[in-house]
Amino acid sequence: MTRRHAFEPGVWTDVARRLDETIRSHSGEDAFDAARLLLVAKLEGEAEGAGRFGPGVDAGAIEARLARARARWPGVLEPGARCHLPAPALRRCAALLDTVHLLDDDLAGLDAVFEFVVAQAAKGQKGQYFTPRHVVAAVTAMAAPAAGERVVDPACGSGAFLRHASRAAPGAEVLGVDHDPRAVQVARVMLAASGHPPERAVRADALARGPLAGHATGSFDLVLTNPPFAGDVGPEVAAGYALAQGRRVERDALFLERCVDLLRPGGRLAIVLPHNKLGGQRWGFLRRWLLGRARVAAVVALGRNTFLPHTTQKTCVLFAVKRAEALDAPPPGETITFFVSDRDGKDARGRLTRDAASGAVDHDLGEATDAVRAALAEARG
Repeated sequence: MTRRHAFEPGVWTDVARRLDETIRSHSGEDAFDAARLLLVAKLEGEAEGAGRFGPGVDAGAIEARLARARARWPGVLEPGARCHLPAPALRRCAALLDTVHLLDDDLAGLDAVFEFVVAQAAKGQKGQYFTPRHVVAAVTAMAAPAAGERVVDPACGSGAFLRHASRAAPGAEVLGVDHDPRAVQVARVMLAASGHPPERAVRADALARGPLAGHATGSFDLVLTNPPFAGDVGPEVAAGYALAQGRRVERDALFLERCVDLLRPGGRLAIVLPHNKLGGQRWGFLRRWLLGRARVAAVVALGRNTFLPHTTQKTCVLFAVKRAEALDAPPPGETITFFVSDRDGKDARGRLTRDAASGAVDHDLGEATDAVRAALAEARG
């Protein structure tokens, strides 16, 4: 048996690969839609305390679980969504999912499966990848959302920042937006599985100027996001952005400008960006624009393995506070806290590395939490 088909029960990448291959090889169904419905059915069973499908599972059993899922989590599935897998493929997929428990490990398994079956080529072209959960947890802790705050992720993907912000600050008003309908479907499943309202994730084009999903520009207290790194948005959208005037820029640059606009004065920004945006000579104009409109409090450089196995793109997390008014240049004496991660929690093949004693992902981002929080507090005055 070749390595491509090797499978170790409980290893999420192998589960995702086998599930995807089974659906594609034994049915004409869309792999994403079929996998999503099976995962929702599996989650509903786990929520009931009986996660296994069992050897006699059939289409009727899946439909019964999906009906209960709609009642338990309104909005997680669109009306009329049904699993049409042939019986042999259905039984093979069910047997595969019976080897794992989806609610374990902070839903890391759901992330892995969804990331594999969501059109990989298209995601790669857009520079759009799910953020590793230990990075999401660390960045959220650094940004410190609070009860009563309005928090938004304008490129929410699977909704990880929404879930962690809601967990850190149960009284916060959290909103996730994504233009990709499949990303929103994933986010809704993930939110429901973690006990949060799935309607907090909505489909909209965050780069379109004006209110965002009914919320006024300049009304948010905190933006937590990892926007797509690449892709052409078209001249009509780019025309509304100062950073795009007279030049062609990538989508992450436009997202940076949009995020600053979404914040109220004094609002906080935590955004994952490619390293070149903060260090490359070509992007000096972006940094000058940013420094005039936000007080940059801290920059955390992530390890090169962070987004493997999808890309070796080096990335940073920028933490900033929106100024009350735009300046031509930052005042003298402003300082920026820098932190460089030496342990990124993944090996050179993109597999999570874990501490032998605790089993936790082995990374050092927690060491920067207090320093980044302090830098943000100083920047807010």
